[in-house]
This record gives sequence, structure tokens and C-alpha cells, in this order.
Amino acid sequence: MKIEIQNLTHTYGAGTPFVKNALDDVSITIEDHDFIGLIGHTGSGKSTLVQHLNGILKPTKGKILLDGRDMWDKDTNIRDVRFKIGLVFQYPEHQLFEETVYRDIAFGPTNMALSEDEIKERVMYALKFVGLTEDILEQSPFDLSGGQKRRVAIAGVIAMKPEVLVLDEPTAGLDPKARDDLLSQIKKYHKENNSTVIIVSHSMEDMAKTVDKIIVVKNGKIERFLPVGEIFADAESLGSMGLDIPTITKVFKRLKERGVDIDTNVYTVKYAYELMSKRLLGEVGKDA
Repeated sequence: MKIEIQNLTHTYGAGTPFVKNALDDVSITIEDHDFIGLIGHTGSGKSTLVQHLNGILKPTKGKILLDGRDMWDKDTNIRDVRFKIGLVFQYPEHQLFEETVYRDIAFGPTNMALSEDEIKERVMYALKFVGLTEDILEQSPFDLSGGQKRRVAIAGVIAMKPEVLVLDEPTAGLDPKARDDLLSQIKKYHKENNSTVIIVSHSMEDMAKTVDKIIVVKNGKIERFLPVGEIFADAESLGSMGLDIPTITKVFKRLKERGVDIDTNVYTVKYAYELMSKRLLGEVGKDA
């Protein structure tokens, strides 16, 4: 699904002394099958932006077109939009409300008027996707740990098999292994379903090893929208916006500063390993 955001402005507190434009005349196009990261400092407008993508928020000004059609056109069923564009909130407790984990995950598919067999199949698929086991299905989601709640919230969206998957800080509260496993599953979902995926994250490491392109938001405006390598190559620009770069990139930049002749356009540990392996093998070849 192609998403075109045209001159989008969202104002909070209109008519009060606390009026603020959280988004200010934003225009950007997200192509079908894109895998995008969304970064920006706290309060930059990231969450406000993604909440417009499935109609949680309505623009103060501007339009959002889905495959060329205005999301808020009178002939568009916003309920159907939310089945196609699944959003996982930053705080999972805002998304959980059913008595059991099973019913929470099944809520979306049930409202899609699927058969009981199809609903159960989707619940089990989504449960496996997020790395949870069947023994929690009859538990209350409110009795779970923070990390488990987040995974149940993600499972509830995955069970709808949306064309566009939007995740706001999906790995917050997860341990390193659970975080890596979940990101791997999200990448697998993107590939197997030809879906569009948008991830909001403060983790530059997660962004570097997961997404293809990055949108940088600053003070309600789009500052950058480039391939991931080009974003992290401009460390100075990110720093000026209060953002960081992956730790491995910092290491290679420090090596360069100390006189090592080395490529600093490195933003994942995997690529750093490959680069250093080739370099060491080259040095061995010279010695031989």
C-alpha cells in the first residue's frame, strides 16, 4: 500500500494558551513494501505522525492518501483502514482490554468476521510470532510482565495480517535476545507478506540492522528521508538534532581519528566483522 502524506499539520490545544503544532506541513511518500525506521528526539512528533496512518488521529490540515484515496473521504470506511494498517502503540497497556490473552489477540480477527477456525489459526500464528507460549492464553493480559504485555499487543495486530505494520517502540522493555528475536520476526513478516513496515525506535542499533530507509523528524518537520547508510554516515547532522549513531559506527570513527585507514561508513556489527575479516585476510596475503 502506497501512503502519501500531503501538507499534514496536527495541532494540539487549539483555542487555548497551550496550542502547539505537533506536526507542521509534513509531506512524504511511503512506497508499497518499504521498510522504514522513524527516529527523532522526544517530543519531535513521531508518535503523532504514526497515529495518523490508521486514523487514530485526524489531520488538522492536509491529507493522507492510501493508494491515491483520501483516508478521510466520506466514502472511505475508517474501520477497514485499521484492518489494513495495524498500529502497535508505544505503551501496550493502552491496547489491551480483554479478559484473556486469547481474546485480546483474537479481537481483531473476530471483528473481521473470520471463522472460528481461522481466528484460532491466526491467534496461534501471532503467539508464535512474538515468542509466547500457549500456557498464557487463558491468563489476564494485565497479570503479565511489561515485556509480555508488549508482545501480546504486537500479536493482536499481527493476527490481522495487515498490509502495513506500524510499531511504536516495539522492543522497549525486552531483553537483548527477545529484542533480536522480535526484530528478526518483523523482518521475516515484511519479506514473506510483501508488507510495508514502519518502526519507531530510539535504538540506533535496532534501526541500523533492521530497516532499509530512515525518516528523521525534528520539531514536527521531516528533516531527512534517506537510505539507512546515508543517515548514519552524517553523524554530525544527527548529533545537532540530539540524536545518536550506532556504537559500532562510533568505534570506527574513533579509529579513523587515531590514524587508522579505515572505512567509517559502518553501522552494523555484522558488516564491521565482514570488513575487518577482509582487511585481516588482505594483510595475511601480503605477509605471505
